[in-house]
Amino acid sequence: MPTVSLNFREAAYAQETGRVPIALITLSHDDLAADILISTDPTAELGGLTTDTEKVYGTTSNLEDYVFLPVRIKLPDDTDDGPGEMQLEIDNVHRAYTETIRSVFTPVTCQVDIVMDNALDTIDASWPEFKLLNIKYNATTITGTLRLETLETEPYPAGSFVPSYFSGLF
Repeated sequence: MPTVSLNFREAAYAQETGRVPIALITLSHDDLAADILISTDPTAELGGLTTDTEKVYGTTSNLEDYVFLPVRIKLPDDTDDGPGEMQLEIDNVHRAYTETIRSVFTPVTCQVDIVMDNALDTIDASWPEFKLLNIKYNATTITGTLRLETLETEPYPAGSFVPSYFSGLF
């Protein structure tokens, strides 16, 4: 079982706390020019991404700038059947996101990390290597299912003893 920091546990078990857990979402794909980095909290203004006409807020963690977007994420259930699915919903606040979705034809790799607002460089929980599937979008939201690739989807048996592969047996 993964251990989480004392900072996270104190905030989780406190009756009241001013601490905020922040989800940092990394979407990566070979067809994307750069990873898409999303934060669920507008921690501070990101100076390197702010322009004269637009202020950009987000979270800087481990020297990476994660842009704040309104995101709803349902974390996976811990069941005996294995890791569950996550649900991801992002507000479609910019038309460029829809164009990006249309340009990618294979599943996007997604990693979700949880940090606390007072220790942004300490990852308290992580869900790496999920695949973003079943992406749907409309004018207001982009939704998708995050699922781990498991051995259950692999064909069994992996190979067959057929004449085309093993001609010496026949």
